[in-house]
Amino acid sequence: MSITIPGVPEFLTREQYLALLRAIGFEPDDIREIRYAHDGVHALLFARDEHGRKRIDPSTSSYYKHRVFIPIRDEDGDERTTRITPAKN
Repeated sequence: MSITIPGVPEFLTREQYLALLRAIGFEPDDIREIRYAHDGVHALLFARDEHGRKRIDPSTSSYYKHRVFIPIRDEDGDERTTRITPAKN
């Protein structure tokens, strides 16, 4: 028997999980990792080309990836915006 926390569901349905990802702008098929933190959302995603195809690194035959950070703004004057950086393959 597992420990429960009031208000925390015992599980998410696949539909709920996909809706959560899409609500913050991610395509579920692109996500490798996602982390919700006190300062924002951190994700590791497959990089896509201008035609929507996953980009492949020809030297390693693996997919290129991006690290994405979507900040949470707590105060007026906070001008942080989403940051996207290449991830090492």
